[in-house]
Amino acid sequence: MPDGLPLKPLRTLILWISLAAFLPGSSPLLAHRDPQARVPRLEALQTDATLDVDGYLNEPFWAEAAVSSGFIDVRTQRPAEQQTTVRIAFTRSHLYIAVECLDDRIAEIRATEQREDRAFVGDDWVEIHLDPPHTHRTKYAFFANPLGTRADANEGPSGMFNYGWSANWDLAASIQSDRWVFEMRIPFSIMNYERRDGQSWGFNITRQLRRTDVLSFWSFSATDMYKPRHFGHIEGLDLGDSVFDRNWEVTPYTSVRTDFNGDVDTLFQAGVDFSFRLTPAITTALTLNPDFGQVEADAATIELRDTERFLPEKRPFFREGDELIRMPYRMYYSRRLSDIDAGLNTSGLYHGLGFSFLNVQGDVARDDGYYGNSSVLRVLQNIGQRSTLGYYASVSALEDGYGAAGSVDGYFFLTDDWRVSLQAATTSERLEGEAGVELKDREDYLGFGSLIYEKYPWSFNLGYRAITEGFDPLLGYVPRRDIFGPSFLGQIYLKSDGSYYKEFRVTYEGAYYEDSDGAVSLRDHGISSYALLPSDIGLRLGQSIDYHAPYDNRRTSAGMSVFTSDFWKSASLTWGGGVFEQIDYNEFILAKPFKPWERLPIQWEFVVRLEDHPDGSEETVWLNRVVFDLYLAKDMWIKGSFQPQNDDVRNVSIIYGWKFWREAWWYLVFNNVNDNTPDSGNSIFTKLTYTF
Repeated sequence: MPDGLPLKPLRTLILWISLAAFLPGSSPLLAHRDPQARVPRLEALQTDATLDVDGYLNEPFWAEAAVSSGFIDVRTQRPAEQQTTVRIAFTRSHLYIAVECLDDRIAEIRATEQREDRAFVGDDWVEIHLDPPHTHRTKYAFFANPLGTRADANEGPSGMFNYGWSANWDLAASIQSDRWVFEMRIPFSIMNYERRDGQSWGFNITRQLRRTDVLSFWSFSATDMYKPRHFGHIEGLDLGDSVFDRNWEVTPYTSVRTDFNGDVDTLFQAGVDFSFRLTPAITTALTLNPDFGQVEADAATIELRDTERFLPEKRPFFREGDELIRMPYRMYYSRRLSDIDAGLNTSGLYHGLGFSFLNVQGDVARDDGYYGNSSVLRVLQNIGQRSTLGYYASVSALEDGYGAAGSVDGYFFLTDDWRVSLQAATTSERLEGEAGVELKDREDYLGFGSLIYEKYPWSFNLGYRAITEGFDPLLGYVPRRDIFGPSFLGQIYLKSDGSYYKEFRVTYEGAYYEDSDGAVSLRDHGISSYALLPSDIGLRLGQSIDYHAPYDNRRTSAGMSVFTSDFWKSASLTWGGGVFEQIDYNEFILAKPFKPWERLPIQWEFVVRLEDHPDGSEETVWLNRVVFDLYLAKDMWIKGSFQPQNDDVRNVSIIYGWKFWREAWWYLVFNNVNDNTPDSGNSIFTKLTYTF
């Protein structure tokens, strides 16, 4: 590490993280576990009866179950005009949930989505939130629409949704004269929970009524309304004798891929995935020679940017437990791991600690690429009622060296409105390139801290970060390095009953960073605003003035959307113009989602940018992206993306999936890629899987 770097702030941050672990218990926090805490409660009914999941509440035990209502409209912060009721029962193996969504204009409900695990962007829907460990930090989410279509996800302490989580559970709905009704039957075995009597789970329900654009909550908080710390309670869950099912699953596959890149190359592969539960609170997955060829293509972009592009994870193996490995700075970025020979992924709860452990043998996509074994461990410790202390370690033993990283981070509530977020991290790496040329042999450090205020309608975040020049974890994603300085984010976000506006938001962001020599390397100022009018027109304005050494950049933007609350009718047009790294530009973005058929959602986006370069040349850069997801039948679908760009660059991907027998799936994939590299060309991929 070069001499003269400011290590004192880093050591100070580490000291504060260590001390903060002992502080939150004495802070003036809302005592959510207090029996007198002002959150709604619902007593669950224990029964031995089976549930016929049909969307009609005709089982006798539903008449005995306690009924709860009192949903709050988030805009008026008063009881919603169209109310919702909920009942809960349970057996030794399942949780039963029954919900009735009252509606005095039932003929106008919005319900078209029939494919599972696809977002209900244009439909009425209800989300069931469950926090079985009752830590106020994590949750499972189960969604239903009026057609009985289901979707699911989970969330970790970072507050980021993991849409890749999926499980087997049952749902059915019925549309009646003055309400739509659904029943859920959720196996305890798909969630991390404890086998003991007298449990109280965190619980909440959200309802979206599209016709009136009203979002309502059973347990409502104007600030952080979706977060588990504001949930109500399910009480009376005696699960000491619940059925423990290890949920064994074995999924072998065979695949064939043929590439047409001038020469015809054919690759045959086979592999297998295993998954099971070690305990009711720990899940484990193993994979041998996995092939993720059926995963949909990444969205193409033509952004003006001076940092690496971040890509979301889409491979199922890496998405299990991913919600636990989120930190202020990403020490772990799963897209670094590719071409896997074998992997182990286990996560869950152990003696009150949340954890995720990953071990992978395969390639690491950094520099020219490396091969070896990589291990990642994340542990989360609950502090007090809502605060969290996290630990992270990773080691990669490679053929061309090694990389190791460690981090400690915390999110601490000082009061209900004031929080502190901290992270301190270090890396030690020794890497070689071709012919043994040394690429890196050094230790580097990161320190980050921020003071956060959040109380509706205001939020502020004042931060400071110190990142040394070589801090670039082998398995991480840190887009900017050699920066030392403060940042600020402030926002006001208002919701109303729609008399003059529905939503209004103004955000200011600023940052001032110096490098290790004391020279200014980044100076950003940006303000953006958004207003959603009662006419359902959305308006956006923004201005940024940035200095990213050695360039002065600026951007002015404006946009408008129509039918904003009705997704499939909506359309938007955005203009942006300014200077980026001495390139003058004007950019136009037109976006339109539509459903020509209820089984065929399509999203179209056209981007064109007119550039004037410093040498006097002009260039037109464009991207025309069309993405569709055709639902043919319950177990048959086609996904596709067409992404042509200027200069004959294109990415075309079509994936066909068919569950043709029991748990057997067949995938057929066609790709046409031209990105001006030797790998450009056509390929056909087919894969067979069967889950035992």
